[in-house]
Amino acid sequence: MKKTDDKKIDFAQRISQLEEEIRTTPYHKGTEHHIGKLRAKIAKLKNQEEQATKKAGGSNIGFIPKKGGDATIVLIGPPSVGKSTLLNKLTQAQSRVESWPFTTVKVVPGMWDYQGAKIQIFDLPGIIHGAALGVGRGREVLSATRSAELLILMVDIKTKSQIKSILKELKQVGVSLPVLTVVNKIDLIKETTKQEDIILISVEKEIGLEDLKQKIWEKLGLMRIYLKPKGKEPDFQSPMIMKEDQTINDVIQKAFPEEKTFSQVLIWGPSARFPAQQVSLTHHLLDGDILSFL
Repeated sequence: MKKTDDKKIDFAQRISQLEEEIRTTPYHKGTEHHIGKLRAKIAKLKNQEEQATKKAGGSNIGFIPKKGGDATIVLIGPPSVGKSTLLNKLTQAQSRVESWPFTTVKVVPGMWDYQGAKIQIFDLPGIIHGAALGVGRGREVLSATRSAELLILMVDIKTKSQIKSILKELKQVGVSLPVLTVVNKIDLIKETTKQEDIILISVEKEIGLEDLKQKIWEKLGLMRIYLKPKGKEPDFQSPMIMKEDQTINDVIQKAFPEEKTFSQVLIWGPSARFPAQQVSLTHHLLDGDILSFL
């Protein structure tokens, strides 16, 4: 059994390394082929990992539903800390909420509309000490986080001492993602001390939720780009959601799947030196920019 467990950890670590390489590789024509090969390797490793799990008699808890939207977040933490309640507050999901542990026994997806972006959230089953070793099917839960762009580690005032151990177990299975740590149920204590790297909230009393939403947006590194058809006003109700530091060329690839050429690209907004500035395709965009392709 130990041999199989070691192999699964190797799969997780290799997949995490490849995903990190994709995140740190600038995307342009010169790297497009390389990034495609990295994604193919990840798909192959995930398939091999699944086959190894089946041979070892393991079970897959439905991980993970098909990804959708502009970004994916995973909620992870001990049982009964309020993850399902948070998911229900942010989305239209109907994740079961009860006062006893292990109410969530499979992945529950929800879609959160925020700032014009559709952000997918997965509520994972609660994890307990020893998850990296497979206790309480913890390895499956921890490995499932690799599909996300952001991990929200959620505890409450009674389980906040587990933060370090959970982060350690994530590292043991090769998960390396941006993490936002959240402490829930602060309404149950009289005084709270703010910490720079921890968000304090009460989902039930809706305390700190707006701050949490803004921190999630910042951590995901998303930005809104508005398209302005020739002779018309921009559509501020339906922005294109892009990643920070992307260029006009990235917008073209997303907005116009079929190859198109433009004689001019005009820009208004935070990254423009003046309104209707003509810019090149390598121009780096900022949140709120308006583009017109002519």
